[in-house]
Amino acid sequence: MESELPAKEQLAARATEGLPISQPEASAIAAAESDMTGRGPIKGGPAAAAQSQHDRQQNFFAVAGEVGRKPPEEMTKEDAAKVQHFEARALGHPPGKDSLAAQVQHIADKNAQTQHADK
Repeated sequence: MESELPAKEQLAARATEGLPISQPEASAIAAAESDMTGRGPIKGGPAAAAQSQHDRQQNFFAVAGEVGRKPPEEMTKEDAAKVQHFEARALGHPPGKDSLAAQVQHIADKNAQTQHADK
């Protein structure tokens, strides 16, 4: 029956690929794990990994939305660092050159240069 549960490595691989884990999916894994054990989810097991990954992804989506609602000319290096932090946690590795964090960093760098040139 355990083969019905995704392995933690499989969940981590999905995160690395940027594939979201929905709350209903995390809940279904927890229910299956509870059925399997008869006592509830296993500490550190697939359900915990799925819920943790879901939460990290949701945190990233919230931060990305917060920064994304700012006018581009108001994006700062602090915004870029915040996006990078949460994107790295959601992916499980540092974001790459085509990531949202890299795009925000590029905009923030341009803004900083513009502000410096205006002084």
